[in-house]
Amino acid sequence: MPLMIKKYSSGVSLIEVLVSLVLVSIVLLGIAALSISGLSENQSAYYRSQANLIAYDIAARIRLNASYALDDDDNYAVDTSSSANLPSAVNCISSVSGCNDADQAAQDIREWTEHFRDIAGIGVDGASYQSLIPAAVGVVTANNGLYQVTISWQENDWNVSGENTRGVESHQMELNFRVTE
Repeated sequence: MPLMIKKYSSGVSLIEVLVSLVLVSIVLLGIAALSISGLSENQSAYYRSQANLIAYDIAARIRLNASYALDDDDNYAVDTSSSANLPSAVNCISSVSGCNDADQAAQDIREWTEHFRDIAGIGVDGASYQSLIPAAVGVVTANNGLYQVTISWQENDWNVSGENTRGVESHQMELNFRVTE
């Protein structure tokens, strides 16, 4: 009886290995894209939270000094894009007599502006000053006891297609509140 040799292929062919490698690569690229998108959204949520905290910080300061804030709409008006209109530094907090209303407002504005820019000279001595929200601008306006706090900032948007790998997205947070005595 003649011997019959069976030809069964055992193992994996090179084509099957390449196809599975391509599929695994696509899945890993998808996971990496989701991770980057998640990090970007996490940073965006952090900036929104910081803007919320900063806005409520100045609102609480204004409410604590309500009588002075209601005397004139400009008493707590500030635009942090320029340090030209900032009040001079007062250090009445640590004095025995405390602060009068005008000095307290000046102190409040300077401390609030420090969230956006280095006005106290912290970065001068080599320390690395960082604002809570990079390149943000805070504006406080008033009209007959109705205050508006606006915080604007820009973020990198990595979900942009085309030649550029990223774009810039502008954000703004507004807080409106009324001050009463």
